[in-house]
Amino acid sequence: MKNIKELHFSVMIIFSISLLASCNSNPVLLLPGIYVNHAESEYSIAEDTLIVEHEKDNNYLIHRRAGFKLITDGKPGATHFHTEEWSGVYNEKSQILRENRKGRIISFDFDKGILKLKNSIHQRIN
Repeated sequence: MKNIKELHFSVMIIFSISLLASCNSNPVLLLPGIYVNHAESEYSIAEDTLIVEHEKDNNYLIHRRAGFKLITDGKPGATHFHTEEWSGVYNEKSQILRENRKGRIISFDFDKGILKLKNSIHQRIN
């Protein structure tokens, strides 16, 4: 009887570990979120937000909200806003989300909670 309980307990532990491991590598759980970037130079200040939303299968929607201020004579001007809607397909093998219209490459570092788009690094906030 004791061996059966030990076997049952061992099977439950292995199942639980397998379940946790599969959740941690599931892109449907890892990709969606809000990612932000702040950039500043002597000429401008910019805030960029990317909202990644799972659509279906390996298809994702990316909502971009950006705002920037031009700096003139050392003083920031009015804020200009820009929004875009993208769609893309995630490749699990390469861990890259390729935007469909312009072919933008979006990569992720899930351990650090970052999204990379060109030279910009966006930090996940949720």
